[in-house]
Amino acid sequence: MLIQFIPFFGPPQARVGFGILVWMVYWWITVAVDIKFTCLVPVILVAFYPYLPVEKVLQDYMHQHILLIVGATAVTAAWAKWGFAKRMALRFLLMFGNDTRKQMVGWFFLTGLVSFVMGNTPVAAIFAPIAAASLFYAGYETFESRWDSAAASNILIAVAWGASAGGMATPIGGGQAVVTLGFMEKYVGHEVFFLDWSLRMVPISLCVMVAMAAFMYFCMKPEVRLFKGSRNFYEEELKAMGPMSYEEKVVFWGFLAIVGLALLRPLYIEFIKGPFFKWLHPSPLFFIFAVCLFFFPSKDDQEKTILSIPILTRHFPVAVLFIWPGAIALGRILNQTGASAVVADWLEVFLHAGHLTTLAAFSIGSNLLSQVTSDTSAAGVMIPLVIKTFEGWGGLQFGAVPFIWVSGAALSWSYAVASSTGAQGIVAGFGVNLKRMFIYGILGGALSVLVTIVYFYVAIYLLQMDAYILPPSI
Repeated sequence: MLIQFIPFFGPPQARVGFGILVWMVYWWITVAVDIKFTCLVPVILVAFYPYLPVEKVLQDYMHQHILLIVGATAVTAAWAKWGFAKRMALRFLLMFGNDTRKQMVGWFFLTGLVSFVMGNTPVAAIFAPIAAASLFYAGYETFESRWDSAAASNILIAVAWGASAGGMATPIGGGQAVVTLGFMEKYVGHEVFFLDWSLRMVPISLCVMVAMAAFMYFCMKPEVRLFKGSRNFYEEELKAMGPMSYEEKVVFWGFLAIVGLALLRPLYIEFIKGPFFKWLHPSPLFFIFAVCLFFFPSKDDQEKTILSIPILTRHFPVAVLFIWPGAIALGRILNQTGASAVVADWLEVFLHAGHLTTLAAFSIGSNLLSQVTSDTSAAGVMIPLVIKTFEGWGGLQFGAVPFIWVSGAALSWSYAVASSTGAQGIVAGFGVNLKRMFIYGILGGALSVLVTIVYFYVAIYLLQMDAYILPPSI
């Protein structure tokens, strides 16, 4: 309310936008109410004060990539139900033995690589229970014992941070990637292919993951060197699962086929033009495959089909249906009220402050916003702001493109607060020490931002790589 009387925040309409931003950020940080309810603040406010037409506010929650989020997450719910995710995790972790620090790094890379093709919330929802089960077998049987143990907390932290670090590597890696993709496509005026995106974002994601793995291994020291019996646990669990089931094969190969089609899309795009082939876009493809699983018969006696409403009820992270559209709506409302234009004026000074300063300012700003809100919400706010600020940078028609990559990457390294990603919120429920996660999360976020600044300074300013400077698919 006080913002409405402070001229620094621009004209009255823009102050409404800032008020909504501060309101939502405060509730996200303090968790004063359920995070899903926070995402409805723009709708609640318009009921009391029509700062925009009601229908326009409601439309702000809609986006063409909702099919991608729902479809991919539903398919990974089937992964969790039929055990494919557990099988993959167990095989991976057998390589790391009982060493507590090696297991931490192993969990980090496992969830990081899986989050290339899954959102951070479903990745954590799948792997956090497996990690907690292995810790139970190692002697950490209660919430309190995991909270009090640096070694146990490190494992749970690694699950959450890995899920976050890999989220921007592909367009389906998380809500923040989908939000950034949507704004990018609208800005450049054409589709951004899966392969074009991945070729640009996988390298920076891997650089950050390597730096974070080294930071975790050398700095986050546990109180014990070895877990007891963990390797035996993995072997026994894998043996008990038996060979890969029919249902596992269907959900794995179907998912892999769609990812393959998305990667190869530039090769066949010229042959599938027209409205009849719209369904071959990755967004509807994932949704169509998920729908098909509702009719695909299961060989299990207790389940008639591979995917069902009870399976979704148990394994689908409902919060994604609120957080992602809420972030989209917040970003659009900041644009429509003029708040983004005001912030763009504030940041305009950095356009002339030197290349490194400009890069650092927007990298740090994007990361700080994602730490106190969420990566998806930060994308909804920062990407439109970046487009507004850098629209004519370097005399280019699409001058904001390089800074979309920069901000999109930087806002993905949100590790400190339980509410900053769904992954952190999930592991918090399994007993991770939140103070430890916050302290090392701040340090890890700073390291990741530093890697981002160096990487893009070299790529954009020193090497002047067209891959990052020009719009993708050109």
